[in-house]
Amino acid sequence: MTIISLRAYIKEIDSFIDQTRLDEAIAHSRHILSKYPKHIETYRLLGKAYLENNQNSNAADIFQRVLSAVPDDFISHVGMSVIREEEGNLAAAVLHMEKAFENEPYNSEIQVELKRLYGKRDGMEPSKVRLTQGALARMYLRGELIKQGISELRTAINDNPDRYDLKTLLTETYMAGNQLSNAIDVASDILKKYPFNLVANRIMARSLKTHDHPQEMAICTKRLYALSPYEAYISEHAPSVELVPDRAITINQLEWNEGSENF
Repeated sequence: MTIISLRAYIKEIDSFIDQTRLDEAIAHSRHILSKYPKHIETYRLLGKAYLENNQNSNAADIFQRVLSAVPDDFISHVGMSVIREEEGNLAAAVLHMEKAFENEPYNSEIQVELKRLYGKRDGMEPSKVRLTQGALARMYLRGELIKQGISELRTAINDNPDRYDLKTLLTETYMAGNQLSNAIDVASDILKKYPFNLVANRIMARSLKTHDHPQEMAICTKRLYALSPYEAYISEHAPSVELVPDRAITINQLEWNEGSENF
């Protein structure tokens, strides 16, 4: 059996999807999840493969799992929009595409899709898609306009208290503005509803003082490493996930044969 780094394996599965080798992509994804049962990147690819393979029910289940951990996940919202439209649930299709737009407001393909959905819902397509509070807040953050981003997000959350995607973004914005106590407060609130939220667990695991919150820190750290295994190998020499060597995590690659049940 071939040994491969987890990152290389993920890239390979993504290429299988691009080549429409969907059964193969599904089998390899499920193989990884048997070893790393909460790995977000693998779930995202599995959802894509199921959707491309017209297994909408399976895809929706997987995308919902991703969104419970990464509530603004672009691919999952696009996928859920497609699925809900095919089910005839236009309101949900619009909602998911709006959230995808908030994540990438300059994405022309998403703008076209969202206008089409608005037209289908309202009987007439708008000439352009208006920026939502979430999209505006992300633009502020990307432009390092932290105070404006925080203000926009707090207003949006006050109007929509169930927008955990915006609450998650608010924790990141607080961190970017060095407002650690505020970030921890919001992250703690998120975890009450979504205990495997990736950003909230990352903030708690990295920000809590071990001697003050040993149990809570240990729980959040365990969840973080389950969702994003390379986080466990961050060190002085590799201070970010991107700098952790690929070889830090390896896995036996599934021996897949077309036409047979491999997993």
